[in-house]
Amino acid sequence: MVERSWLILGGVIVVLLILVGIGYYTTRPPGVTPTTPTPTGTPTQTPIEVKTPAPTPTETIAPPVAVPDKIVIGLTISLSGAYAAEGKMGLLGIQTAVKWVNEVYGGVRIGGKRVPIEVKYYDDESKRDLVISLYERLITVDKVHFLLGPYSSPLAFAAAPVAEKYGMVLVNWGGASDLINKQGYKYVVTTWSQASRYHATTLEFLAKIDPKAKRIAILYADDEFNRMVAEGARSKAKELGLTVVFDRSFPRDIKDFTPILLELKLVNPDAIIAGTHFANGLLLSKQLADLDINAKLIALTVAPSVPEYYKSLGVLAEGIIFPSHWEPGVRYDPEVARKMNLPFFGPTSDEFYVLFLSVSGGLQPSYHSASAAAAVILLVKAIEVAQSLDQKAVREAFNKLDIVTFFGRFKIDPETGFQIGHSMILGQWQDGVKVIVWPPESATSKPYYPLLTWEEKKAGRRAIP
Repeated sequence: MVERSWLILGGVIVVLLILVGIGYYTTRPPGVTPTTPTPTGTPTQTPIEVKTPAPTPTETIAPPVAVPDKIVIGLTISLSGAYAAEGKMGLLGIQTAVKWVNEVYGGVRIGGKRVPIEVKYYDDESKRDLVISLYERLITVDKVHFLLGPYSSPLAFAAAPVAEKYGMVLVNWGGASDLINKQGYKYVVTTWSQASRYHATTLEFLAKIDPKAKRIAILYADDEFNRMVAEGARSKAKELGLTVVFDRSFPRDIKDFTPILLELKLVNPDAIIAGTHFANGLLLSKQLADLDINAKLIALTVAPSVPEYYKSLGVLAEGIIFPSHWEPGVRYDPEVARKMNLPFFGPTSDEFYVLFLSVSGGLQPSYHSASAAAAVILLVKAIEVAQSLDQKAVREAFNKLDIVTFFGRFKIDPETGFQIGHSMILGQWQDGVKVIVWPPESATSKPYYPLLTWEEKKAGRRAIP
């Protein structure tokens, strides 16, 4: 009997303990969870429980970054037509950058993953109307994530409104007209210096190397880019006290310079400053030689920077000056960036050069190649800073970048996307090789000045300082 009483009493006690336990777990404060201290090699401390408040109805929790299997970048490129030479060089630069991002860097670092990039492009045939329709296709049909611009200012002007219409970031590597970033576009970001700086740099060089050279002739193609080149040259000439003795535009697709050049020959300028692209710049150089029109300095935009220029002209290209954004031999790497108190991103100048040669089959890069490659690398960096593929977030990330790549410094005006960090250099053909002659801190050779006459070059003389 006593044994049975004890059993009943024990059962009651067990039931009471269970009820107490249930009451504790149903009435304890929310957000507090039991913790089990993990043994470590440091002295034991009494664990402190921290209460984490639950989100209020007005708070939102950011969703995780949606990371695709690949990030697709779209553009049109001139593989035929008037801008084909420059366009092909730009495409090789883009392909070099893609190779670096995917194979060397390991992909875009976003959302805890490394995502490869892919480029979707069409040949715009150097035609404005085709640019407009193809950018529409890239956005609405191909569904690319971001855009690179086409080559040349006229075509960049055609692409920019399309990007703006759809709120798509467009990295402008190929259009240098100052006016592109003065249209109020919110999504256009430019990688290189504006057209008005091209021959301003040339004239600064001339004034320094030969203060007695005062008579300047200006010729330029009548297009968006070269009109700004000429305007910048006029402004700089006035600032330096130089006299413009000849100022003439010509059609972009000109077939014969003879009437213009016969007038030019009569004024006998000290320097001939020309705003050209490849095709018309090559024709101008040939006809200057044919008509034996000489000057102490002859400088052209674009054309002489392309390796095909020397292949076409041979020794006649010796000594010709050209403004450039980048040339092999310009050094930008982490050490240079540290001296500028800026971060560095991407391949070094030497690494880009070697990688480009492997992509191009040994063809030398031009500044068009470098600018296009830099556009890809800078876009990758902006995506990583934003940690998003959202267009507004990536555009805002570009505003935050003050950075050095192999192409030089990148910094934009936040409101306009206008490039304010990059600097120009001057190149010259010497003994069959492009060298850098200005500014002195970037130079790989002394400048050859005054220029050899056309007759001297035809006789085999070369511009060897």
